[in-house]
Amino acid sequence: RQTGMARLSKFTFPRLCGRAMLRRCPWCGGKGAWFRTWFRRNDRCNTCGLRWNRGQDGFELGAMTVAVLITGGSVMIFLAIFIASSYPDFPVAPMAVISATIALVMPFLTYPLTQTIWSAFDLRVHPPLRGEFLPSTPAELLPAEQSPAEAARAIKPTDRWASPPTRGR
Repeated sequence: RQTGMARLSKFTFPRLCGRAMLRRCPWCGGKGAWFRTWFRRNDRCNTCGLRWNRGQDGFELGAMTVAVLITGGSVMIFLAIFIASSYPDFPVAPMAVISATIALVMPFLTYPLTQTIWSAFDLRVHPPLRGEFLPSTPAELLPAEQSPAEAARAIKPTDRWASPPTRGR
């Protein structure tokens, strides 16, 4: 029986990200992950049954952050190459048009990838519990059961963003 970090050694961050970049479920590597089409998502992975939104408020903000980083990075790389290749006289109008096109198109091209990449990050930071999978999930895809000590240390989904209690006046 595995506990603690031994349980996660099979699910290293590079492996989770590698699967995510192939638009696969970061946990099981199932094809298509949560996606029926490029923009339509299922609630659970088609292979292992892991829930997409793992019960956390603001979960999709992480995927949005990944999209902003990819899009901004693409625009910055384009601008650096464009300016370096045309220095000292670079045409501003084409540069602005191409930059705006990249900024508008990249989020659509990378939508499923941003979702799976964020999920890979979240799975590494917050390993899933058995209750997040379907009962029909094969045993080799389920995380090891938590020991009582791990369960006591685990952050409950309702506790993650809880504010401290306020005192009456």
